[in-house]
Amino acid sequence: MGQVTDKIRAHIGEGELEKAIDTLVQFLRPIGGELYDQAVHQRGLFKSYMKDRMLGLANNAEEKNKISMAILSLASQVDQHDLENPNRASQPSTPAQKDFSNQASYNQPQTPPVQQQQPQAQQQPRYKAQCFFTGDIMQYYITENDQILAVNPLTNQSLIVGMKMPSNNFNFAWTYYVSATNIYYMVDHAGLIWGQNFGMPAQVGYVKYFN
Repeated sequence: MGQVTDKIRAHIGEGELEKAIDTLVQFLRPIGGELYDQAVHQRGLFKSYMKDRMLGLANNAEEKNKISMAILSLASQVDQHDLENPNRASQPSTPAQKDFSNQASYNQPQTPPVQQQQPQAQQQPRYKAQCFFTGDIMQYYITENDQILAVNPLTNQSLIVGMKMPSNNFNFAWTYYVSATNIYYMVDHAGLIWGQNFGMPAQVGYVKYFN
């Protein structure tokens, strides 16, 4: 992780989403490209959210939560592409060649060829369910150890964003907890995901379970 991305995560952890967005946009501006475009898009969504909130047209934490997770996903992509260290290049060392021209020739015993070990295919995580949120293009999966994994379908980058937790309310099957924003969603026994809108329960998505 780099200093810029750590700063972004710290801002989100403190509830300072606007500062996190500004930090990311300022960092990506000289780099440009798709990540910068996505960051600018998220800033636009946040500005619209805040404008609607000031006008009393929206006070839904779900939209803010989506933006927070999108910014965290972009920060992870900055780390994975090592964009904070663009000049870092791994220079493979060239082994020195040994000069055998002056050595007397002799019959060497034949050695069996060394079998190259085939790289093992990376094991993909197994999922128990997928969660869908209205208006959210991100893909959310529940892993076997009850972690919530967010996958960006545009870049195929993934990020752990929360946990599947037991529910204290018997009317619901379990709780969808987002650790970055400390937001809880309730999932009922029919697989519907519930949040709050203006203090009232509102369906925000649903769960598709895998057998």
